Amino acid sequence: MDLIRALIVDDERLGRQIIREFLDKHPDVQILAECQDAHEALAATEKYAPDLLFLDIQMPEVNGFELLEMLDVCPTVIFCTAYDQYALRAFEVNAVDYLLKPIVQDRFDLALARAKQNIRQKKDDGEKIDRLLEYVRSEKSLLDRMLVKQSGKIVVIQANEIRWIEAVEDYVNLHTPKGSFLVLQSLSHLETRLDPGKFIRIHRSTIVNMDFVDELEPWPDGRLKCTLKDRAELITSRSGAKRLRKMML
Repeated sequence: MDLIRALIVDDERLGRQIIREFLDKHPDVQILAECQDAHEALAATEKYAPDLLFLDIQMPEVNGFELLEMLDVCPTVIFCTAYDQYALRAFEVNAVDYLLKPIVQDRFDLALARAKQNIRQKKDDGEKIDRLLEYVRSEKSLLDRMLVKQSGKIVVIQANEIRWIEAVEDYVNLHTPKGSFLVLQSLSHLETRLDPGKFIRIHRSTIVNMDFVDELEPWPDGRLKCTLKDRAELITSRSGAKRLRKMML
């Protein structure tokens, strides 16, 4: 019998212990690691490529949904949560199983049986996870932070820290006080998620945070030179200059 390789991700020691004890009845499930936060879980997932995640939702700094967004390949997921808010309804709609704390053995066994069937029949739950994440994103109209994977770690970037953003092929480059970060995302999509009262598209390849604009200088052909407080200099397009002038009025 092939082993199912699993990770337990929960910031509470008791939560991890309960899942580990419930798995004693299932010798066909191998626990690869226990993780107490999303940073550890990201590193362990990339190291072990598990078949199954037992994943808490509410964790410090980075939650379970945000962790999934960071994964290049998403394993089968059983969510473990003490909360039945928007997430619980999303799980039901998208047929992704969950365990509502306090967890009981019978309910755990049922969820695990479903996960085993999916894994052993080599069914991919990726589309279900994608639909779940789309649902979660739709509940939140504006982006207040971004998560960037760097050197096996998750860097949390607050949206109001982003000074300016440039398109680099299929990526966007976020310029922040913490440094510059490449994210696989289109500039047009990101523009729809940012606060339009702060973030202005000044060029087809550039978005600027108005909070960091220090000076505007006329430039040839109806354009503007935009100097930021960190002295970065950005040249607008003609349409971008019109948007900036409108914003400044």
